[in-house]
Amino acid sequence: MHMDSLTTTRINNLPQTVGRALDILEAFMETNEALGITELSRRVNLNKSTAYRIVQALRTRNYIIQDHQTNKYSLGHRILRLASSFLNQNKLRELARTHLEDLSKKTSQTIQLAILERDKVVYIDQVEGTDIFQVRLRIGDRGPLHCTAAGKSILAFLPEGEMEKIFEKSKFLSFTDKTITSMSQLRNDLRKIRRVGFSFSDQEYDKNLRAIGAPIIGMGSKVMGALALVAPYHRIKVKEVPHYGNMVRETGLKISLAMGGETPLEMTAGR
Repeated sequence: MHMDSLTTTRINNLPQTVGRALDILEAFMETNEALGITELSRRVNLNKSTAYRIVQALRTRNYIIQDHQTNKYSLGHRILRLASSFLNQNKLRELARTHLEDLSKKTSQTIQLAILERDKVVYIDQVEGTDIFQVRLRIGDRGPLHCTAAGKSILAFLPEGEMEKIFEKSKFLSFTDKTITSMSQLRNDLRKIRRVGFSFSDQEYDKNLRAIGAPIIGMGSKVMGALALVAPYHRIKVKEVPHYGNMVRETGLKISLAMGGETPLEMTAGR
């Protein structure tokens, strides 16, 4: 075989190899535990020898590290450098940070910042409150759209066509006995969110939590993401939701204006 043919073959195989490497990295993102080759190969649907070769390539670049006592693998420090670079470059996170801190100080509760990624929300920042009972998550954690405060805030203000595309491919899984799984009920909830400018997740994703969210609107009426105030359910009484909701909505408005956007309530016209 000529050298040109070998080069072409290698190039043609690159997309598949890169895809498999990304699958392996994402498998680690979905768990807090170290993984062995057998478990890892099962999760990404690869044979063990292929999974091993890719893991070793990632390990030499410090994207994956190995515990030599257990022989299991976990994400390495180079991933943190990548994540840090992304977050530092993320304008939304930078402009929102002061406003998140201010809202957290006023309410003593945890405030989260999220963006839309396909049919999930991804949390890109968090400010922990001073309340003795605190909610913590890992930056990069994902959540469903239909039952989180941030997710419903984003859904409610998406263009109609974009929202329908998400509905078509989404499974409205039930996480608690309060999760909204009915399409008609969810649509009613989204209409209310558009009307009042904030969302309320009442133990819908986690039975121990209540959350209030609001959208962040950038230039050209583009939904940039959402913020959410999250607290143990006994820390937010139902009668207090309008009070906290207005605070979260106003914070969302401030961030929207900083992003060159507009008030979310202006987007309800004609919907």
